[in-house]
Amino acid sequence: MLFQRDCGATTGFSSQVSLTNDGALSAGGNVFIADTNHEAASAASWGGPWVELRWLSPKHLLVRYDADARVFAQNQNVSGVDVSYEKVAR
Repeated sequence: MLFQRDCGATTGFSSQVSLTNDGALSAGGNVFIADTNHEAASAASWGGPWVELRWLSPKHLLVRYDADARVFAQNQNVSGVDVSYEKVAR
């Protein structure tokens, strides 16, 4: 699940990715978290940096994201799903 988060007036929007069994979010992204790096990365329509998800197989997720984004979390395996990452110049 790809979603944006806004943590208040002093921080910008972030793009976050979570894998959940029930579709419910209770915290920040457990797969990937990034922001626009003080607007170095272009903001997507939701406010955080551009991110794209692609399932390569039922147990392998590819996360593509703006190369200029500032990444805070980038987990390689979540709940038995392998996660690969690709920086994309935009």
